[in-house]
Amino acid sequence: MIRLLLVDDHLIMRESLRMIFDSEPDIEVVGEASDGEEALAQVRKLAPDLVLMDVAMPGLNGIEATRRILTENPAVKVLALSTHQERRFVAHMLNAGARGYVSKVDGREELIRGVRTVVAGKRYLSTEVAAMLDVSPPDKASQAKLSRREIAVLELIVQGQISSEIGKALFISSNTVDTHRRHIMQKLGLHSIAKLTQYAIRENLVRL
Repeated sequence: MIRLLLVDDHLIMRESLRMIFDSEPDIEVVGEASDGEEALAQVRKLAPDLVLMDVAMPGLNGIEATRRILTENPAVKVLALSTHQERRFVAHMLNAGARGYVSKVDGREELIRGVRTVVAGKRYLSTEVAAMLDVSPPDKASQAKLSRREIAVLELIVQGQISSEIGKALFISSNTVDTHRRHIMQKLGLHSIAKLTQYAIRENLVRL
């Protein structure tokens, strides 16, 4: 049984979500919270398996609440549910520790699938969010070949730094940075900075 905590500042949204999950035999809504502070208290009290977290709330927002919840309770999983689909919101939630992101315009089945997927220990981006990021998963064998140095270069590339700046930060030459850039693109099969940025956001490699 998946023990679920609903966090949203709109009562009607929480009531609608409860109705959705009440019909699922493997999901139990154990509590609700209307803001981040209440969510923290409820997690401490109820120890849910998963927190379905709204992003934009008054007071303590979903991003900071997620970060604080996972600092105190790293075993808890967080799935973001929001009307906001901009890259910066997705990136902030993933960087805070959320394991997935579902849009409120997605359907019931997508939401339920997201809950089950995240509880199973996998990441989940809904159809709407994945379409917004416009990136398909790179080949896993290629992804595994990225070295630590290449990952460090990738992080700085997507932060907008040029080769000379990256070189100074990592104590390597600009030519070496350019070589790493080519190798990263070849290994991931992503041949533009935009695609690399989308990939890095999805894989939680960049802080915006």
